[in-house]
Amino acid sequence: MMKFSVCIATYNRKDSLQRTLQSLFTQDFPLDQFEIVIVDDGSTDGTAEFLRTLQAPCTRQVLHQPNRGQAAAQNAAIRAAQGDLILLLDDDILCERDLLRQHVESHSEGKASLVFGSILVAEESPDTLAAEWTRVSTAQAMSRLESNRPTWPFDAITDANCSIPRASLLACGGLDESFHAGSNARSNADLGLRLWKHGVHFCYAPSAVVRQIYFKSSEQLVRDDAKWYGRNEVLLSRKHPQYRPHSPLASLGKGSFAKRFLRTASATSPISPDLFLRGPYWFLERLRSIPGARRAGVRLLQTRMALSGYRSIAREFGPWDALLGEFGRRLPVLLYHHVGPGRQDTYPELTVSPGKFERQMDWLARHGYVCIRPADWLAWCREGKSLPPKPVLLTFDDAYADLIEYAFPVLRRHGFGAAVYVVTGQIGGTNVWDQAAGSGVHHLMNAEQIREWAQHGIEFGAHTRSHPDLTQLSGDALAAEIRGSREDLERILEHPPSSFVYPFGYQNDCVRAAVEQYFDLAFTVEEGLNDLSTNLFELRRTMVRPDDSIQRFSSRVRFGWPPLLHVRSRLRIRSRVKQAWRSLRFAHS
Repeated sequence: MMKFSVCIATYNRKDSLQRTLQSLFTQDFPLDQFEIVIVDDGSTDGTAEFLRTLQAPCTRQVLHQPNRGQAAAQNAAIRAAQGDLILLLDDDILCERDLLRQHVESHSEGKASLVFGSILVAEESPDTLAAEWTRVSTAQAMSRLESNRPTWPFDAITDANCSIPRASLLACGGLDESFHAGSNARSNADLGLRLWKHGVHFCYAPSAVVRQIYFKSSEQLVRDDAKWYGRNEVLLSRKHPQYRPHSPLASLGKGSFAKRFLRTASATSPISPDLFLRGPYWFLERLRSIPGARRAGVRLLQTRMALSGYRSIAREFGPWDALLGEFGRRLPVLLYHHVGPGRQDTYPELTVSPGKFERQMDWLARHGYVCIRPADWLAWCREGKSLPPKPVLLTFDDAYADLIEYAFPVLRRHGFGAAVYVVTGQIGGTNVWDQAAGSGVHHLMNAEQIREWAQHGIEFGAHTRSHPDLTQLSGDALAAEIRGSREDLERILEHPPSSFVYPFGYQNDCVRAAVEQYFDLAFTVEEGLNDLSTNLFELRRTMVRPDDSIQRFSSRVRFGWPPLLHVRSRLRIRSRVKQAWRSLRFAHS
């Protein structure tokens, strides 16, 4: 059996295919150890005639089929291949003389692996902004891979210049032909995600280099590639829900109101904004020899491609509001501590009065907000489950017993869910961590109360065992606080809690890594809204304060923080800096 099968799908690229084949015929690899399998996907430029007369120094197979797309052609080549290893190539690739040898040497013994190398833009490619965009994108990817191992999902892709055992490809079912078969159709990403899921080891081989003769024009990228990329990105995200937070579609929920409005208007307007961008782009294309104009042109090309993708998505999968519901939801998370009567001996900034809390919940209900639970957000992020149009999440740190009397009945009346975070070493006890700092005593919920309210729409999560600053712990002590709180709650709830809150909001890389071992998501005290792309272990919350007016409360819900309060805080900081500067100047005068 042959060692290597080089599979090439081709369509109307006779001239570049000739050069690709010539670069394969001169490989420093034994000619009897590889074959070339070419599938002509219905070409009309004389490719079929060329292939009939092709003289090859190695074994070759040539198959012809009606035009069914690149995925179908690649599948036909894979099925016909006789080699143990498959190398996927495109018909515009120039191979370095040692390409096959580099791939074979990179495959580990006895372990199914996918080896992929670099795809550079060939020097003889036309000097265009489209080629420059490709060159820049490639350089960024190579720079990342030089210092990091291949990461999911960014490197889980079966592009040209990747090799893999044929058995692995067949076991995964090959490429999904329901994706549009044009370039960047995302069928290669779909196959990569499936292979990664099946345990195939991805390996970057920087010495396995090919060069692409890049012929595509900017208009082809905007008109064709970006359009089909957008359509298939939706299909890819639906087929692989765990990929959703990493998809470009996750950006639908990002940005200011102005940016999101412009994105929506651009995607849904009867007239494409690209009509107004072509003129400036034409101008920059002709000034591309100037570095600044070249960079601006590449950025404008990216904008045009994004607009084309969004408009394609809106036309095929609209209405736009439904797409925003699927990929663009924004979640405010409100942070409460104690809801109940104020007490002079406790921290006043942690207490919201029952009357104010009830008015805030009434405001949410009147304005169409629905209080969800962390599990609902997790299911939307990871599985694409539906969310209400205006979701909001209420979180209560420390599990004060007063919640049962003053907060939960209000939530129940409105049909609202919420999440309560328990310091499990003090279940049924008191807030000893605050008392050590001079606060008065607050009683905490006991195990029976936790079990009861878990049956009434309240989700319980972990807040460590003793409420320490986790950044000051390491090793067994850190694990005991995090894993121990999970185990404590699991014994009470009879299922593991999914979410965690960092005490005082303090966390770092080490703490997050420990939390990720035992939980599905975690909350900080950083303010702002959350969207599909927000790290599930750095979810943002805004703390509701006892002096919040309804206007300030509404700002927390709509923006994730009160803008006016934020501006005042910034102004106070600037004033203090100016005063310090004046004092410093006075001292030296």
